[in-house]
Amino acid sequence: MTQLAIYARYSCDKQNETSLEDQIRRCTELAQRHGMSVSKDLIYTDAAVSGTDKGDALREGYRRLREDWDAGKFDVLVVDEFSRLSRDNVEQAVLQKRLEKSRRVRLITADGVDTQDPDWQLRLGFQGLIAQQESRKLSYRVDRGMVGQLERGYMIATPAFGYRLQRVFDDNQNHIGSRWGIHEENASIVRQVFDKRAKGESMHKIAAWLNQKGVSCSRKGRDGQEAHWRPARVKNMLKNAIYKGIFVWRGSTTYAKKMKELGDEVQSVEYPRPELRLVSDEVWTRCNNRSVSRSGYGGGQHALTGVLTCGCCGATLAVSAMRRCRSLYCPVCTELKSSTGATNGLTATVAVAGVQFMLIQALERFISGPFLHAFRQSLRQRLTSDNSAEIEECAARLKKLKNAQERISCMLADAEGDDETLEKRYKETRKQVIEAQQQLTKLQAGAQVLDRSAVEVQLQVDPREMLSKLFDADVPPHELRTILARLFPMVVFEGKEGRYISKFRVRFAPGMALSMASGTECLTEKEVEARFKLQYIPSNQKEKPGYWNVETLEPPPSDTKPIQLQEECLDPA
Repeated sequence: MTQLAIYARYSCDKQNETSLEDQIRRCTELAQRHGMSVSKDLIYTDAAVSGTDKGDALREGYRRLREDWDAGKFDVLVVDEFSRLSRDNVEQAVLQKRLEKSRRVRLITADGVDTQDPDWQLRLGFQGLIAQQESRKLSYRVDRGMVGQLERGYMIATPAFGYRLQRVFDDNQNHIGSRWGIHEENASIVRQVFDKRAKGESMHKIAAWLNQKGVSCSRKGRDGQEAHWRPARVKNMLKNAIYKGIFVWRGSTTYAKKMKELGDEVQSVEYPRPELRLVSDEVWTRCNNRSVSRSGYGGGQHALTGVLTCGCCGATLAVSAMRRCRSLYCPVCTELKSSTGATNGLTATVAVAGVQFMLIQALERFISGPFLHAFRQSLRQRLTSDNSAEIEECAARLKKLKNAQERISCMLADAEGDDETLEKRYKETRKQVIEAQQQLTKLQAGAQVLDRSAVEVQLQVDPREMLSKLFDADVPPHELRTILARLFPMVVFEGKEGRYISKFRVRFAPGMALSMASGTECLTEKEVEARFKLQYIPSNQKEKPGYWNVETLEPPPSDTKPIQLQEECLDPA
């Protein structure tokens, strides 16, 4: 007795679920016209899953269909269209080869293909080509529609954690788009996560805090059940630009990976959404530029963990265990010497106490009286700077480019078939829109209105008193590490001249020092750099302890007299 199977699929979660019923009904009517009946056990369906190669892995019904096909459970397969089985050219070729080799199974489609006809391969080939082209056109139309919604101020994706979906309807109650609204309870949690990370807490601790608090994870697990927070999920939250009021179209790592595989450049576009901002630009940047932890996810029991880098290989220096004298070393260069015998690495160590002393003296040099005066003068000048004309010109140019892009998009929609010239013009115009949008965003970021009260406070505050007690304060290591990383965007251990002499290259952010001393926002990203020599003078007599000495090799804009301080310390060599 002939066993007949039916397969039905629709690809988009926005399509009507009755599409499956319509396909099954049409296939059933076709089977009855051929004098065959359908068993409910041999009806396979997939809902809201694409027919492309990436969607195949998610099609449970299609997987069972192939298994039962191999097991010989049916003799005839009926589908509404060949594209319901697959739109991927490779999978279509595999299906056609399977049908040719296994004549036991007969394929019938509602649009006219029957493998018992002599020219069925030709018809199937044509329909496969049409399905592939339709898939490309559909992808293009979907992208065009999503970009259009973003440019009209709507949102196109599932809301990130901290937001809720708000559907927008016209006067006739037709759905015209969706926007995101702030979910106050979850938004408060997002702010706490950023605050914890900005203070130096590791992502592992933040994830544990979220799980202990019973916060529902932003995504489901692979089994569809409630998942728990992991450090990687916390990292993804911190990297999401929507929390600083910017939605990035095609800014995901998945899209970047896809473009890399295709050998194409990433074309991301930023769409400002200031009403969705949850954290300031400074906090967002601080949590994402490794100023919290240069080792990535954060952590470490010591304040200097991850703050210094190796001048040879660029790796992050590690802090040794407390034995005779705690020190910093490069684990990469040390491992290379141990495993391969390499002699060109930086395997020397430097005492933690010496590095702390050097950083304090570097602070005093960088924020000396003359330098602080010059820096404040530059801060006053920013109050009178104005680039509004340049912003206005760039905004007008962007508007013209967007209008041109919209006109070409309409022409493409009305064109019959493919128009390579129009598509090329559309891509060129779209690239120009992206570049203009990025330039405008950059200009607007540089033209942010300074908080005059913050300027006045920073012009009066003297950060030297606070910073001189940096290592004396009772501050948790992770918070002190964050402070050091913000003050010193770069501290490079260049090596040693001898047993007691070490050299460093240090970059300092004076705007951050004034910001922390005054409790206000950082108003400038200007940085200065200098090199220092740290020397330990050992004790020659029991009653005279050793002491550290710091000299400036390339002086910053201040005096260059050596600084000396006697300290009781074990021999750090």
